[in-house]
Formats: sequence, C-alpha cells, structure tokens
Amino acid sequence: MSQTSGAVSTARDYYNSEDADSFYSLVWGGEDIHIGLYESGEDAIFDASRRTVAHMASQLEGLASGTQVLDIGSGYGGAARYLAKTYGCHVSALNLAEVENQRARKLNQEQGLADKIEVIDGSFEKLPFPDASFDVVWSQDAILHSGNREAVVAEVSRVLRPGGQFIFTDPMQSDNCPAGVLQPILDRIHLQSLGSPRFYRAAASQHGLKELGFEELTR
Repeated sequence: MSQTSGAVSTARDYYNSEDADSFYSLVWGGEDIHIGLYESGEDAIFDASRRTVAHMASQLEGLASGTQVLDIGSGYGGAARYLAKTYGCHVSALNLAEVENQRARKLNQEQGLADKIEVIDGSFEKLPFPDASFDVVWSQDAILHSGNREAVVAEVSRVLRPGGQFIFTDPMQSDNCPAGVLQPILDRIHLQSLGSPRFYRAAASQHGLKELGFEELTR
C-alpha cells in the first residue's frame, strides 16, 4: 500500500476494525457505507443508500459496457456492483480497508461480477494507475478522510481521460462556517477539518476540472 496521510491511516484502522465491519455489514445493509437519500423516516438504510447510488449514476453521461470507472473509497463495493449490473461498466474499486475489500471480493464473486470489478487495496492520495486511465471517477463520502484533499483532486484529474467525469459526495462544512464550531464533531470522527464547496471548486479549477453541477442535500 502506498504511503498515506495520518488521516487516511486513521480511517484505515477504523474501517478494518471488527466494530465498524459489524456495524456496516449488519446495520447498514452490507452493500454500502455511505449516507443515503431518504424519502421518509420509514425508509430502510439499505434502500436509502441504494437510492444515492442510482441518483448519482443518473447524473452521468454515457455510462455503457465500455465505460472504465474508478471508485475511490469503494467500501463494500455496492456502487461498483450497481454500475456493473446496470450499465455493464468495468469498475476498478480502490479502497484502503482490507477487511472491506475481502467482503467486496466475496460479494462480487457471489453475484457473478468478478470479471467486471477489480478490487484494489490502496489510497486515493496516490492512485496506482497511469495517466488518463478512466472515463469516470466516482466517490461517496470518502474524501473527507484524506489529510490532503487537494492531492486527491489532483490524482483524480491525472487519471481521468479527456472529457472524463468526476462525481462525488462528501460531508462538507459551509463556506461561511464559523471557526471552531465543528470541533466537537471533528474530534468525534478523528478529523482535523472538513472540505467545503469553495475548497473543492478551487481545487478542481486548479487541476483542470470544470464544474458541471453541485447539489446540496442539507436539510
């Protein structure tokens, strides 16, 4: 595994832990570990999480059997399996937690998708791929765990092909968030900071990415 920031190493330890694996596999539904889109308070976590994946996929142009997708921070690989099943995409699912990756490989095999999904142990701060390798880079609620988010955006830009698309979700702080107000939350989730829309826009622009859309889901 490539050298990573302290924040990424902390996340790796957490997601490799028995407590985290038990929680996400048993309580969260075993397919996804990201935040879901809820239509009512009665929605199951599994269904809401699946809704997020479907909504994101609907925002992308040209998904098809020849599309090469990179999912960074892929967790149990639920999004990769959805993209492979629904659109026939080939997905490289890169994730830092070996425990999650073992479960993802097992699920891929059980669902007959091992030929369409490659699960890779690694960090999104230094992607182990050549330049211009992917049509789509996808990420869900993962980049917050990086201690160098600009490096992640730079790596995404590097591995995207000309005209490629980068779609991601991430818990963020507002552009005008008062200093210190989020510290109790940051302490609880072992982070130094959160990104913001302003930060991601600036990083994307600096590394040659053009914004196509932004959707805020604060309620």
